[in-house]
Amino acid sequence: MNFFEPRVLSLNSIDGKAVGEFPILYYITAIFYKIFGEHEFFLRLITISIVTAGLLYLYKLLLKILRDTVYALSFTLLFASSTVLLYYTNNFLPDASAFGFTLIGWYFFFMFVETRNKLKLFVISLILFTLASLIKVTYGLNLSAALLSLIIFEIVCKQKISLKKLYPYLLLFLVAFLIISGWYYYVLKYNEINNVESFLMRHTPIWSLNETQISDVWDYIYYYWSNKYYYESTLDVFIIIIIAGLFFVKRSNKIILTFAITTTLGSIIYFALFFAQFRDHDYYFITLIPAIIFLVISSFISIRNTFPKVIKNTFFKIAIVILMLLSINYAHEKLIERYLKYDEFADIGNLLVGASEYLTTIGIGDDEKVIVINDVTPNGSLYFLNRRGWTISDTSDTKLKNISEYIENGASFLFLTNSSYLQNNTIENLDKDEVGKYNGIVIYSLNQEQGLEN
Repeated sequence: MNFFEPRVLSLNSIDGKAVGEFPILYYITAIFYKIFGEHEFFLRLITISIVTAGLLYLYKLLLKILRDTVYALSFTLLFASSTVLLYYTNNFLPDASAFGFTLIGWYFFFMFVETRNKLKLFVISLILFTLASLIKVTYGLNLSAALLSLIIFEIVCKQKISLKKLYPYLLLFLVAFLIISGWYYYVLKYNEINNVESFLMRHTPIWSLNETQISDVWDYIYYYWSNKYYYESTLDVFIIIIIAGLFFVKRSNKIILTFAITTTLGSIIYFALFFAQFRDHDYYFITLIPAIIFLVISSFISIRNTFPKVIKNTFFKIAIVILMLLSINYAHEKLIERYLKYDEFADIGNLLVGASEYLTTIGIGDDEKVIVINDVTPNGSLYFLNRRGWTISDTSDTKLKNISEYIENGASFLFLTNSSYLQNNTIENLDKDEVGKYNGIVIYSLNQEQGLEN
């Protein structure tokens, strides 16, 4: 459990050493594992708790701004009803946790700006923004937005924070950016030294794509992903509120309006820098939600201050509540659909549930290195086997040419997910003995001397 030497089960890097985001969530989970045994529930519980806390602080922020329980609760649940957000909240990627920390950070930053000069509130918000950025670097846009907001309040809005008093805050921002930069410099060097290729640690900007590729990404976003981001009617209402609010923007809350401007600017830059990722990875959308929240709420405040009687009308409140209920129900249905849908990436996992215990019964120790054919993920099957090793995604010559190298590096068992793979010459000619079967997966012991011979 060396915090600064994180590893994965895949041995494609040197001894499995690889790192992406700041591994604090996984480290805490590992501590729970040490105490209570290995249960996936712990990591899910941590993520769910952080996101829930974030939504509670969002509700507190909206209640303070809107001064209406119905609207504060309805908008909180509307923002939370993103199928993508809910799916990854009950999952293992760090994006949802970074989102939760970000929401709490914005609450404390708002309280700091509103109350003026309360350093404690500022420090708490800065710690949360920094933690979110360490967990997922793209959330650094919120730290940048907070810095820009503070400068705007001082220079443009002529708030009471004097320029002289601004320097300590700027210094603390600099410390936060240095901590984040220092961590990701370490990540890049660590992965470079250990030959890691499985983690994306670079941007994939829109200007790196040709016209056809750009069109393809837009098609995926609009036709495939958009109805998974939010309920279509919810998105429509958000857009209507934002557009309507632009006509009365001067009547908005200046603090929230500034947050809306700075987070939107940051989100546009983020979207452009990671545009290609939006084709295949829905969770990149979660980073955009804080900007959506501030845009919608800022615009709603503008409309409320312009037409107070309409907004206070019971029927208008009922309409928002109904939309919220429909949006939650839609998200629930989409989640069920997603869990039941066939997923080629999860297919191997479904076959190997409980396999780790079976391997122990047939004498395959925890330290044995294995090869799995085929698995389209680098770690999926290895996770359920709870063994380190290598995965091969298909039986093409290009993929199989590394088997000898894997055996030479200590692979002692081979897992074939389909017995028909034995017809492949490379696999057929391996010096192997069948030692077991599990859910149709055939397990072979390998003569390690053949790796040296090849």
